[in-house]
Amino acid sequence: MTLEYILAIDGGGTKTVAKLIHLPSGQEYSAHAGEASIYNDFNAAINSLQYVINTVCEQSGAQHKQILAVMGLAGGSSKSLAERVTATLQLGCDIEFAQLMIVSDAITSLYGANLGQPVAMLALGTGAVGARLTAQGDTKLIGGWGFSVDDFGGGARLGLSAVQRLLDEIDRFNEPKNQLSKQLSEQIGRDREHISGWLLNAKAVDYARFSPLIFGLKNQCDLADAVLNEHARQVERLIEKCRGDSQLPVIIIGGLADVTIALLDEQIQQNLSPRRGDSLVGAVILATDRVKQIDHKRITR
Repeated sequence: MTLEYILAIDGGGTKTVAKLIHLPSGQEYSAHAGEASIYNDFNAAINSLQYVINTVCEQSGAQHKQILAVMGLAGGSSKSLAERVTATLQLGCDIEFAQLMIVSDAITSLYGANLGQPVAMLALGTGAVGARLTAQGDTKLIGGWGFSVDDFGGGARLGLSAVQRLLDEIDRFNEPKNQLSKQLSEQIGRDREHISGWLLNAKAVDYARFSPLIFGLKNQCDLADAVLNEHARQVERLIEKCRGDSQLPVIIIGGLADVTIALLDEQIQQNLSPRRGDSLVGAVILATDRVKQIDHKRITR
């Protein structure tokens, strides 16, 4: 069957976006779904992927064997998880593409941020990860080891820090004392029984949902300011690790990018470069490059 489509998918901790492009005509089809972090919630990720794939195929009439797909997924750097996604789509969802490439959403974001040109990039969303793309085409991930051990600078860690401070106040004073902790307690409880119930089921995305509240209390609540200051220092450290000894331009992307940049050291802010594209753009770039490689091999045979 002839390869006629490329499918780009960006799947993160809160949303999944897909773009299907018909190569002969350039016609585009798109779909959206919920989270697709194969690290945090594999089954939810598969449900989201299945939905967006089926939606764009129904819109276009494309068959799976006509599609070259590139997926940038949270957790996609794990070879075993990527292989599990491929097997689950094939065996559990009857979805088998002509070719499927699964990488971390940090890699697709890396290619999108500077439109495939060399760059040091930070992606700040539910999680946080850095990545480098060198002039030689080499890539390296920095951080992003997952919410349970890392992701410092991400929204989930920011929310976790705020929740930890609420727990500290309840331990010390039997009640929340600050504006931030009081508003948090309205959502997760103000005693051990209710908070324990919330903690038992809380996922990374649940902690990340507190980010707007925390940023909204900037300069209004000492506790919020302390949490945000800690967040900014974590991001600055990630920038340092991501750039290393290179002189690569630094681009920060993701849902927390703009609000976080405003918290960083002024010199760091002045040295940042503007984003040129997102993770979905990066997935399209990778898919397009793969098609060119296939065409080149066909021509040189």
